[in-house]
Amino acid sequence: MIMMKNAAILSEEYFLSYFRLLMNTRGCTEEQAYQLTVEQIFEGDINLFGEDTKKNFKLAYQAIKGN
Repeated sequence: MIMMKNAAILSEEYFLSYFRLLMNTRGCTEEQAYQLTVEQIFEGDINLFGEDTKKNFKLAYQAIKGN
């Protein structure tokens, strides 16, 4: 688990980078990277950091799926 105490809003670019890191280092699919991110960053709850971070996470996932 990644510790994010008192974190600001996490950006779409942050999540894009994180998805790419997971896919490159673990050889996983976009869907697997999505699940790993939910588990590791959001502790299983994508509402954990609020609506703006959740929106940026979903935008990044849509962008990575489009590539």
